[in-house]
Amino acid sequence: MNARKEHSSRIRTMIVEDQGMVRAFLERWLAELPMFVLVASARSGEEALTQVEATRPDVVLVDYQLPGMDGLEFMHAARQVRPQLRALVVSTLVDPLALTRICESGVEGYVEKDATPELLAEALEAVAEGRQYYSPKFRETMASEGANAESVGKILSRREQQVLGLVLGRKNNREIADLMGLSVRTVEFHRANMMAKLDAGNLTELVTRAKQRGLVG
Repeated sequence: MNARKEHSSRIRTMIVEDQGMVRAFLERWLAELPMFVLVASARSGEEALTQVEATRPDVVLVDYQLPGMDGLEFMHAARQVRPQLRALVVSTLVDPLALTRICESGVEGYVEKDATPELLAEALEAVAEGRQYYSPKFRETMASEGANAESVGKILSRREQQVLGLVLGRKNNREIADLMGLSVRTVEFHRANMMAKLDAGNLTELVTRAKQRGLVG
């Protein structure tokens, strides 16, 4: 097999991680896996989105907690550009609400950041091959809490609740962006997500449904 053909047969992989040291480790770790080739590495969802179309990744290793849009919000946007993109989410979280959001998001896998390199490789290979992989700790937490995806999956993320509070304070998108240190595009994305999650067609419905769910006072 010539070098060009061997390179093209490897799984095109993107890393999205805001912590520089962790991102550098993942890049070096991935280089040791013959099945994968790194095509893009980004420190935020917004930065990664600008690379998706050009680099055409097959799978993404993405942090759940990112500045701006979180990992799940990034995947939702990235799949508008590349629907076949598969995702392995990594995080330090074991909170049932966050884990339920991950289940409901449609991503293919999840592992904790303290996982061994061997377990991480196993998870990434499973996701890349079209299977799902959720860590033992993930499954244990979900089982012990008896989390109800139907009732929890619609809850707003922490970032979305922050945006909602400013929307209720009659701030426009530019003002919210300035206050939160985000781009206007990201604020618009959060607002669209809130409307969709709460099945609201306008601001009045958004407020009403948020109050019904106890998301605002």
